[in-house]
Amino acid sequence: MKIGARVLKTGLAISLSIMLSILLLPNSTGVFAGIAAITTTMPSVRKSYEMLIKRFNANFIGGVVAVIALYTIGPGPVTTGIAAIITIAILNYLKLADVLTLSVITVVAVMVNDSNIYYITALTRVFDTLIGVVVSFAVNWLIYPPHYDEKFYENLTTTTAEILTLIRAELRNNISFTILNQDLIKARKSLKESRTLFELIRGEMIPRKANRQVIARKYVVYKHMVLATEQAVKLTDAFHQYDHVFKNFDQDLRLLIRERVETLLTAHEQILMKFEGRIYVDQVNFMTTSRDYRKNYISHFFQQALVELDIEDTSQIDVNGIIHIMSAIYTYEEEIHTLNRLIKSYLHRYNISNGVIEKPHDGITNV
Repeated sequence: MKIGARVLKTGLAISLSIMLSILLLPNSTGVFAGIAAITTTMPSVRKSYEMLIKRFNANFIGGVVAVIALYTIGPGPVTTGIAAIITIAILNYLKLADVLTLSVITVVAVMVNDSNIYYITALTRVFDTLIGVVVSFAVNWLIYPPHYDEKFYENLTTTTAEILTLIRAELRNNISFTILNQDLIKARKSLKESRTLFELIRGEMIPRKANRQVIARKYVVYKHMVLATEQAVKLTDAFHQYDHVFKNFDQDLRLLIRERVETLLTAHEQILMKFEGRIYVDQVNFMTTSRDYRKNYISHFFQQALVELDIEDTSQIDVNGIIHIMSAIYTYEEEIHTLNRLIKSYLHRYNISNGVIEKPHDGITNV
């Protein structure tokens, strides 16, 4: 059984919310504050802040609807249902559907209360809920706030290394079709986790503005790291899907492709090492090719496509597969170049020797 920081913070937020509710609000049991605390402790501080604002607005609307319904129609089961419907409709219109549960609970609690001073009951319930969401946000922000940089980078680099290994094995025909298919499924799952962690990183909330720009640029680098790995996965998919096509290429073209892809794979590895400070910032320039090289490279691809077209029993899919492989290689190459340029600019601009270890969490940024 594993108890993480978020679980402990949720328990702490519940306890503090209930105690504050009982202390500050007369006749309060702290139930609503505790429920609000449970539903507001989010994976990132920014998400907790956004949830705080949403829940306050939603519960205020619920309280107002309940009071109006009580004063105009009166209490009763039918009135409670009508008030709940109106509240849900308003929240859906305001795009607050993800927080309507607690708001409807507030409506019901106000409507079935025995007190004749309806607005006092509504205010009590709204403030009870507000205590829970504020305490939950404060606990998530001030006590061991979540930072996902290291976990994101470790997951992404591990996934990238596995994908690059798969491509090398596929180029040399050293891996079976079935095993490659299974490994690709695992790689996609791991890449999806990297995307989720990246979104959590972008959701982190930082109080100071001093280094907001450097953080924004760092997140742009992270974004393109994910895109580069995604393109590597797509390249692996292309070789995997059109494996029979690649094996029918003439030897010169296969060697040319292997040489070019190997260069890109090595560059990808070294670009990540550059970000870690293990390679000089201005290095990794060996990806650039001459015009003659590129002309020869592209000519080989189209010559192969024309050869396949001349064979009567060659399917259109096989011919298209040649172009798909070429397209995947070039798209991967473009993303590698972009990543290299961004990392070089980032490290030079801010004189950073290690882009991973340094984590200046002091700005609120969405990229």
